[in-house]
Amino acid sequence: MFCPVCRDEYRPGFTRCATCDVDLVESLSVAGQGQPKQVVPEVAAEEATANFCGFLTLDEAREARDKVRAAGILGEILIRDAPGSAAGESAREDYWLRVAPRDFRAVAGILDFAPAPIETPDESFTCSACGATVRASDEVCPGCGLGFEG
Repeated sequence: MFCPVCRDEYRPGFTRCATCDVDLVESLSVAGQGQPKQVVPEVAAEEATANFCGFLTLDEAREARDKVRAAGILGEILIRDAPGSAAGESAREDYWLRVAPRDFRAVAGILDFAPAPIETPDESFTCSACGATVRASDEVCPGCGLGFEG
């Protein structure tokens, strides 16, 4: 179930949006066909935003913000000094797209943004011959050169 105004998704069993106080619909493609999303400026201005993702250039950040806005989601760009920038030198900048946390899932779909896979740590063990730490992917001990099977 979806809210036709704020586009939040609800679990089965809910019938009204807790934020907008309107009836939920089965699909957003049916909701408000041809009608742009209504945004109340007083509410939108006070809504908290959070960094969604960073960009290398301001043009990339603007393009992403424009795609998000075209879908009816409020977004803003944060420009800040990059970590390690010193006060007396030319500023290196970071560009961040900020959106309401409740819109993260929708924005990820709009921007075709998939989070990086989580890397699992390589399991390790201690070599019984010399006590060195050996990664499971090592074929020989880095300490003594002892070979390992599987």
